[in-house]
Amino acid sequence: MSKELEQMPEESKQFKLGPLGNLNQVTKALGKTIRAMADGSLDSQLGARICNALGIMRTCLETATLERMEERLGQIEGGQSYGNATSDRPAPHTH
Repeated sequence: MSKELEQMPEESKQFKLGPLGNLNQVTKALGKTIRAMADGSLDSQLGARICNALGIMRTCLETATLERMEERLGQIEGGQSYGNATSDRPAPHTH
């Protein structure tokens, strides 16, 4: 090898998160970002901004999932809203 090739700085990897279409992917991206900040391959200020954005995405996806679950519960209960389902249940026994 020539000395020129040995002295060339290695090209740094660009930080990539991958797809962020579901809750699992966003959670994995949060972990990847935190690990990159911890090992010094990602600036902590930039990493904190990415984590903040991923946290917002996670909250949105969790909310959407909960809304879908509530809608399905409503369909299963025959059209009753989820909040009214407990009125038909007997009171729990206390000792």
